Amino acid sequence: MICIVGGGLSGLSVGHFLKNRCVVFESTRIGGLLRSEKIDGFTFDTGGSHILFSRDEYVLKEMLQFFGDYVEHRRRAFILYRDKLVKYPFENGIFSLPVQERFEILKDFVENLTREKKKPENLLEWFRYVFGNAITEKYLRPYNEKLWKRDLRDISLEWVGGRIPNPPVDDVLRSAVGLETEGYTHQLRFFYPLNGGIETLARNIAKNVNVRMEAVKKIDIGEKIYVNGEYEFEKMIYTAPLKDLPNLLHEAKEIKDFIDSLEYNSLSVFGIGVKGKVPNIHWIYVPQEDIVFHRVAFLSNYSPNMSPKNCSTIIAEISNQEKVKEEEVVEGLRKIGIENEIEVVEKWNWKFAYIVYNHDYRKNIDVIKKFLIERRIVPFGRFGSWEYLNMDSIWKKAKEISYEFL
Repeated sequence: MICIVGGGLSGLSVGHFLKNRCVVFESTRIGGLLRSEKIDGFTFDTGGSHILFSRDEYVLKEMLQFFGDYVEHRRRAFILYRDKLVKYPFENGIFSLPVQERFEILKDFVENLTREKKKPENLLEWFRYVFGNAITEKYLRPYNEKLWKRDLRDISLEWVGGRIPNPPVDDVLRSAVGLETEGYTHQLRFFYPLNGGIETLARNIAKNVNVRMEAVKKIDIGEKIYVNGEYEFEKMIYTAPLKDLPNLLHEAKEIKDFIDSLEYNSLSVFGIGVKGKVPNIHWIYVPQEDIVFHRVAFLSNYSPNMSPKNCSTIIAEISNQEKVKEEEVVEGLRKIGIENEIEVVEKWNWKFAYIVYNHDYRKNIDVIKKFLIERRIVPFGRFGSWEYLNMDSIWKKAKEISYEFL
């Protein structure tokens, strides 16, 4: 029998593939960040905006079966840039900027292609290396500094790998001369449950998974792995935050310094009810310093069942800043053009939300993983393996891990 610690998407996905060979331990409520709350007829995704997309059509098909009825969308996402909504990603929205600014961006981008450059060593240098100085300073730097709440030179290139595509030169040139184009095409088509919010995915996966609603308070390693001094297992898959591990496993104090060096960002999510309709937009990225949130998502445009009739549901996301006043959120919504009657319904704080890839990331993770695997514990998931994974990647890796145990 295998113990799975944590009932978020990672733990539930592995549990689905392992079926009756495992027990998933969850202390509070299944779903992790995939959590939805219905309040006064409004449904909020309290862990931030999550959607399902994938380049892998087979993975997509497998996961969609857990949505029940669902809605398919073509992405409508924008960036608030100088009080103007610019199509996302920014390099594909250049066509909507004033002529002089388009020229500045295009000139810099072309010169950047030909200038001699040193190999980038951090996220800021990578932005400049790939996109040039103009796009970096106009959007990429201010938005990412607002999201990460740190100097981008402190973020390693580990973050870039597979997450931020290089812009095709043709796309930038086309956009700069006024021809529309689409970037980040892997995310252009996405899916969302018709009912219940994103937690629907977690709830439906869990229906056929052996979940024990009990906190893991102690892990002991011997001939077997012992949980809470009561349960015996052959192996363990650990998907809870690595930061909690030294409090559960006494031996993990040997690697505490490496665990302590792992960095993360917290997240505050405000649920907002709106009377009337909102713009036909899915989400907006907000780099401006005078607006408190970095992203706002219009969930009632994901599914019409997310709000009461003639109303709309919005969530606003703020990283690493828990002491935010409701008035600041409302003021920000006014600045992005929401003139309707607004009510902040609820706020949710998440200690662990974003993994930060600092320059010691690889060294620390390699030591931690080696330590755990030697003790028959497999770390997995965003917080268990300290790795930023989209939902489809979690599903795919969960299947791979389960094959190793079958």
